[in-house]
Amino acid sequence: MFNIETLSDRAFELGEGPHWNPVDEKLYFVDILTGQIATYDSNGKFNEIYKNNNDETVSVVLPVNDNNVVISVGNSLRLLDLQTKTEKLIDKISVDGHRFNDGKCDPSGRIWIGTMGKDFSNANSALYRLNPATNKLEVQIDEIILSNGLCWSLDSKKMYYIDSGKRSVFLFDYDIDNGNISNKRTFLNMNDNKDFDSDELPDGMTIDVNGNLWIAMFRGSRIVNIDGQNGKLLQSIKMPTSLITSVCFGGGPNLDTMYVTSSRRYLTDDQKIEQPLAGYCFRITSKDSNFKGFKPNFNANIK
Repeated sequence: MFNIETLSDRAFELGEGPHWNPVDEKLYFVDILTGQIATYDSNGKFNEIYKNNNDETVSVVLPVNDNNVVISVGNSLRLLDLQTKTEKLIDKISVDGHRFNDGKCDPSGRIWIGTMGKDFSNANSALYRLNPATNKLEVQIDEIILSNGLCWSLDSKKMYYIDSGKRSVFLFDYDIDNGNISNKRTFLNMNDNKDFDSDELPDGMTIDVNGNLWIAMFRGSRIVNIDGQNGKLLQSIKMPTSLITSVCFGGGPNLDTMYVTSSRRYLTDDQKIEQPLAGYCFRITSKDSNFKGFKPNFNANIK
């Protein structure tokens, strides 16, 4: 039912944050631990657009316009000019031992980005929203263990959010006019759930044209398709490596190609031998006409 092929010709340490830009029809993604940002076009042509040389993590790249992207570097959010390669600080957080992790724009372009610490036993991370009027990051959710995937319902009235440390997807009512969230509830709890192994963690996430979720399962060797109404498992895509990190739809105007990032960091030497495609980017297609993404959120809204 699904055709899985490698998009990249190389492995990345910790591939993450795939975003399809429908304007230039390129996949943007990061290699968090090497500080690299790169693109692939639909034909698989690779282009490095940024490399941090200060041993800082880079976890997010969000297109703004033809010449600029918003990137996260360590605990700072920056505007990167793709032509001059100059960086301008937007805002940063001051929380010891924490760095930014996954982030995304809402359908209006508001930037949401979460953090993670080094100690996954403590719920001391948070999810921030950038105030577009002040360019200041403001905490929207606290007591997070490991902030991860985000997406919005097709009508923009709900926001889905993953805390990997709690192995759960949470659901909020969403006010698209002001970006406020309310009515938090647990949408999917993977703990003590027969459909999920105890070792796998939900990571990045996207939504399809039917309003159903697709979640990358770190240590799970798969991508799971979840009913967007009731949180039930619909199907899984088995992947050739275990550390699947994130997913997005793209590939052209039909958005009928799924792009997948993965990691090789955290594998043992033996596991790396057993999983030669660990860290690669993948491309998935299907003959199923419903295998299509909803229009991607891009054009980050900054002051």
